[in-house]
Amino acid sequence: MTAADWTPVFVLPNIPLETAVGCEIAALAPASDPRIAAIKRAHPSFRRFLNRFSDNFGEKFEPSVLILDAAAPPIFRDVTALASFRDLIALSAVTHGRALELRHPRGHRVLFGEAFAIYPWMLDRHYEDVIGRTPAILGTHELSRFKGQSSPALFRTSLGEGDIDQPLLAALIARWRRRYEAAEPAAVDIALMRSLDMAYQASLLPAGTDATFYDVGRVVSLWVSAFEILVHPGGSGKANRDKVFEMIEQTPWAEAESSQLVHDTGGKTKVKRTLASWLYQVLYECRNDFLHGNPVERSNLVLPTPQRTIFEYAAPLYRIALTAFLSLTYDVPMPSAEDARAFGAYIADRMDFMGPQKSAEEALLTATRRPVGDAARRARVTRAAP
Repeated sequence: MTAADWTPVFVLPNIPLETAVGCEIAALAPASDPRIAAIKRAHPSFRRFLNRFSDNFGEKFEPSVLILDAAAPPIFRDVTALASFRDLIALSAVTHGRALELRHPRGHRVLFGEAFAIYPWMLDRHYEDVIGRTPAILGTHELSRFKGQSSPALFRTSLGEGDIDQPLLAALIARWRRRYEAAEPAAVDIALMRSLDMAYQASLLPAGTDATFYDVGRVVSLWVSAFEILVHPGGSGKANRDKVFEMIEQTPWAEAESSQLVHDTGGKTKVKRTLASWLYQVLYECRNDFLHGNPVERSNLVLPTPQRTIFEYAAPLYRIALTAFLSLTYDVPMPSAEDARAFGAYIADRMDFMGPQKSAEEALLTATRRPVGDAARRARVTRAAP
């Protein structure tokens, strides 16, 4: 492996990685990755650039790097494709982290998209000066004057392989490649990348120190848009609440309780739906109230039984929607039980595949249960927060 094999494109200073995440075209990798190490050896200025990062209290670190196969087709160099790649990794982590946090609250998980924020400054393609590029700035400066920092708004929480929804990640990477490799991308693949873009924005912090419940309501609205983009029929067709219900109800449930049609989602026609659809109805009503200027209070965001905000349920609910959209099921043929080794491997692989789906469903089921112990104390804190 040589430095010429891979090209560093962006750095992400907020997410310490235990191992690389990606495919043979692109990857998000820690600075210790052999591919990054090869680039640092070939270009000492790149090593110096990575060494000039610290947190807000002066603790030094090397940021994660988004790298691209140097031989990748030109379409993958476009910022739209690169941002989509970041989005799918972020959502595979945030949806899983949110589900785990609802079931076992402990903090110190990757719960917000800011963890995957792309740093606005990067070395130029000649590995000489640093270039800053955003909609607000375009400039260059000397590397010797550069001092990179992580975000002051969140902790740098380590992300390991088990912190990522691996079945979802694999399916999204496959669709990402199909979307950008196709001469004429399928409408469903374009919709998926657009939805992931919206969901990533929805996963960001509602605001900073000045956050209010209005900010949370705005973010809830972005989540609703992410769902609606998935079901938009294209052309002059329209996405609406009922189409999202239809998608959610097609989910191949892992838990019997998740499939029960016992929840009233309103409307003229009384139809009993699943808990997931009911939670989407709550999201939908919050979106309408906040965006249409209807009278709102903090209580509009709080689910009465768990005393948690509907915002906390949006990410695992989005995972449920993606399960249905992607037909994310374990379809490996079951081997004969007489072959103990093959049958055991099948069971283990199926459990690994279904684990994140079960986790997401169990997270949603907490919306019907009162928290106990530490979870109850955390719920009270959540309710008091904006």
